[in-house]
Amino acid sequence: MNQDYISRTFSLEGQEAVVTGASSGIGRGIAVSLANLGANVALLGRNLEGLAQTEKEIREQGGSCESYQVDVTSEEQVERFFAEHQEKHGRMDIFVANAGINYRAELLDSQMEDIDRVINTDYKGTLYGVIRAGKIMKGQKSGNIVIISSINGLSAMGNLAVYSSIKYALEGITRSLAASLGPYGVRVNSCAPGVILSNINKNVYGKESNLQAKLKSIPLGRIGAPCDIGDVVASMVGNAFRFMTGTTILVDGGELLRGMQKQD
Repeated sequence: MNQDYISRTFSLEGQEAVVTGASSGIGRGIAVSLANLGANVALLGRNLEGLAQTEKEIREQGGSCESYQVDVTSEEQVERFFAEHQEKHGRMDIFVANAGINYRAELLDSQMEDIDRVINTDYKGTLYGVIRAGKIMKGQKSGNIVIISSINGLSAMGNLAVYSSIKYALEGITRSLAASLGPYGVRVNSCAPGVILSNINKNVYGKESNLQAKLKSIPLGRIGAPCDIGDVVASMVGNAFRFMTGTTILVDGGELLRGMQKQD
């Protein structure tokens, strides 16, 4: 095995990374994977206890990280974080916009209060971060932005109407930003997970009947784990994917093939 090749292709040693929504689930999985490849990871989230647990996992595996209590729906808090991070580190090599919430409802049954809540977190919260990270990376003429989308941003579900529509919007942001920042050496891609067992859906898939029904639509026959997304994202921002931008990496166990599957 060529260790030099592996290091050149995948190592993130010395890079400064930021992950939003890092206190649990997919965000935690991404943060751990980035740290395991050598990045120093800034963990952003609202839940201090959850951030502490993520930090503990990273440090136990020999990684480097620091925690910031940030609510991505607050532009002021996001601005304060970026100013503090730039003053401390002077650069930002990786930004992963992961923070998000779910909302299960048909569009005609959706309540405006809930719609605003999802827009503020999943859409505006993403924009606040990627705009600021993009400006930093444009100035330094290097960097990687990954937006965590969803399988539902590629194939909408009726009972996830608002959530799906926002994830479609994030796919648009990915491509627009990639076109704008490409000339400055900045890559922008999205990762679209399928079902990943985390706090956001454990009340649904903790029920055996729901779990078994879902497994029938996943060719690989299992629900995903946060590390399944973390390892993909950590690879995406490495040198192995140096010629990829404006692209969506789908990580769903084959669920998007559901339309091709035979029905019982």
